[in-house]
Amino acid sequence: MAKITLSPVTRISGLLSIEAFTGAGNIVREANCSGEQFRGFELMLKGRKVNDAVYFTQRICGICSMAHGVTAANLVRRIYGVTVSKEVSILQQALLGAEFLQNHIRHFYLLVLPDYLDSQFLTASYSKKMTSRFSPDAQQHLAEHYYLAMDYSAKCHEMLAIYGGKIPHQHGLVAEGITLPPNAGNRLQFLSLLAEVRGFIREIMLPDIYLLAETYPDYLEIGTGAARFISFGLFDPRFGGHFPAGIIENHTLHPVLPEEIHESIAHAWYRQVDPSQVLPAPEKASAYTWVKAPRYNGLSFEGGPLARKAIRAYPQPLLKVGTMARLIARAEEADQIAGWIAKWMNDLPEQGKYIQELKTPQQQEAVQINDAPRGPLLHRMTANNEDIASYDIITPTTWNFSPKDETGLRGPVEEALVGTEIVNPEDPVEIGRIVRAFDPCLSCATHLIDLEGKQGVQVEITT
Repeated sequence: MAKITLSPVTRISGLLSIEAFTGAGNIVREANCSGEQFRGFELMLKGRKVNDAVYFTQRICGICSMAHGVTAANLVRRIYGVTVSKEVSILQQALLGAEFLQNHIRHFYLLVLPDYLDSQFLTASYSKKMTSRFSPDAQQHLAEHYYLAMDYSAKCHEMLAIYGGKIPHQHGLVAEGITLPPNAGNRLQFLSLLAEVRGFIREIMLPDIYLLAETYPDYLEIGTGAARFISFGLFDPRFGGHFPAGIIENHTLHPVLPEEIHESIAHAWYRQVDPSQVLPAPEKASAYTWVKAPRYNGLSFEGGPLARKAIRAYPQPLLKVGTMARLIARAEEADQIAGWIAKWMNDLPEQGKYIQELKTPQQQEAVQINDAPRGPLLHRMTANNEDIASYDIITPTTWNFSPKDETGLRGPVEEALVGTEIVNPEDPVEIGRIVRAFDPCLSCATHLIDLEGKQGVQVEITT
C-alpha cells in the first residue's frame, strides 16, 4: 500500500497528523490519527485544592473553556453535596449555549469553508490544485461571509464576557454559583447580542451550509463511519430545550452507564504503572498518538452534533451520516440552541440566589458527565478532604480521534477515512474535509502559517 502523510493538519485546534494507507484505486485501506502534543492536566491537578478544578480545567481549551468550567463546577458541587438554585442552572446553561454558538460559527466559516473555495477567494484555502465547484460569484459571497463570521463569533464571546468577566477562561462561574447576577441592563445587553447572532445563523449560516451540501452532495456519503453514537446529554430538561443522553448501537438506543467507559493505551504513548496511574511513554514502540482510546462496552463511539441529532431523533434513523451530515447537524444545532437561550434568559426570575456557601465535602469521589460542543465530556475526581487526589478527563476529541485499541478496533475518524477515494494523492483534500468535519480540538495552541508556502503543510507519499 502507498502511504499519504498529512502533517500538520491545519485549521484545527492542536497538533494533529494523519497517515492514510491506500490500495488499488487510491482507496484508503487503513488510517492512523496522531495527536502530537502531551498536555498532562491530570498530573498538574493532583494535590491542588478541589475548588481549583473549576479554573484550572478551563485552561485545557481556549475554545470550549466554559464547557470544562461548567463540568468542573458541577463536579465540585457533587463533592460538597450542594445543589444550586434554578436560576444558577438556567444562567449557567445559557452561558454554555453561547459558547456552542461561538464554536459552531467559527468552525464552519474559519476552519471548514476554505476546503471548498479556490485560494484566490480565500488565502486560507488548502488546495491549490482542486478547483471549487462553486461559481465565482458564489465563492465571492461565501468569502464575504467568512469575514463576517468573525464578527458574529466575537459577539458570542461578548455575551459570555458579560457574566464571565473575560473569555476564554472566564472568572464569573464558580463552584458556588455565578458571581454577577443578572439585572435589567446586562440581561438586555446579552439578549441584544443574541438576537444579532441568531439572525446571522438563521439568515446566512444555515443557507450557506445547505448550499454547500447541494454543491457537494457526494460528501453526504464520503466520510461515513460506523454509525455508533454517544452523548452524555446537554442542558437541563426541566427548563425546555435539551439534548438527551444516550448510546446508539445497531440502530438501538441505550442509556449511558459511566461504569462501562474504559480507556485503552495500546497504541498511545503511555504506560500503566499500577491500576490507578498512567505515565507518559514517548518511546513506546507500538504507539502513534498521545490520544487514548475510550471505549464504551468495548466499542468506539462518535460524539458531537451528529450524535446528538441522532439520539434526539430516535427512533427515526438519520438518512446520511457522512461529512456533510456532520456540518448540517452542527448548523441546525446552533439555530436550536440560540432559540433556547432566548427562552432561558427571559425566564430568569427578577430576584434569585446566585451564590451559596460550600461548607464541608460530603463525599470523596464523584463523576460529572455532559456534552461539550464537540461531544461527550467526562470529569472524574477523587479527593483527600479538600485536596485533589486524582483527576481524570475524557474530552470529545479523545473519543472521536482515538487510536486503535488492543483488538484493532479503529476510532471514529480513522473509521470515517477508510474507504475514501483520494482523487489526487499529492493533494489529498478529501482527508482534510473529513477530519475537519469532526471539529478536532487536540489542544490549545497557537500556530504560525507561512503564507509564502516555504513552511506549508507536508504531504508525504511513500510506497
